[in-house]
Amino acid sequence: MDLELHRRLTTVATVVAACVVLTGCSNPSARQETRPTASDNTAAKLVWGEMNAEAEASQGVIGGAWLASDTAARACGSNGAQWVVNRFGPRTSAAHRGRLLDELATRWAAKGWTATKSATTGDYPGAQLRYPSGSTLRSGFFVEFRTNENGSTLQIQTPCTPGDVDQLNREKYAEKHTNTPPDIPGASSPSAEATL
Repeated sequence: MDLELHRRLTTVATVVAACVVLTGCSNPSARQETRPTASDNTAAKLVWGEMNAEAEASQGVIGGAWLASDTAARACGSNGAQWVVNRFGPRTSAAHRGRLLDELATRWAAKGWTATKSATTGDYPGAQLRYPSGSTLRSGFFVEFRTNENGSTLQIQTPCTPGDVDQLNREKYAEKHTNTPPDIPGASSPSAEATL
């Protein structure tokens, strides 16, 4: 997990713990009412906001038009929530792909995400940048950018964080808090953008 995210989550946990101690020491029923639960979505919303902001900043490194197709909140761990931030963007040319991946790798390295570059094969070969290089971190976190001559994808799976999945989905939290337009059926395809 990136150090800044870890620091913020630790701060949230400390504030919640301080509230429990300050309001619940002398009264057992008060202690039970103030105990952090899955319905306290503060930490989950904070993590989603940071990962969404990073997705949008990473999109800015690549440039072009992007569409969001983020997942709804889903259950993880014990009373946890996480999302996959999915973004679909412009195609890239082989001539510019290496430079774009280097710029994105530099951005991610500043966050403590030492990504691995690799080639992708198949009908439309391209390139991939991923942290960690395989699977996910223990928290469930990963970030991956893939690109070829037809388009690009950016995925960030948020770390599993305490949260009430049902409540977050009733709020449509992720849908309401992204600057990237949603993936609307019939909308113009980002791959139709000029090659970078």
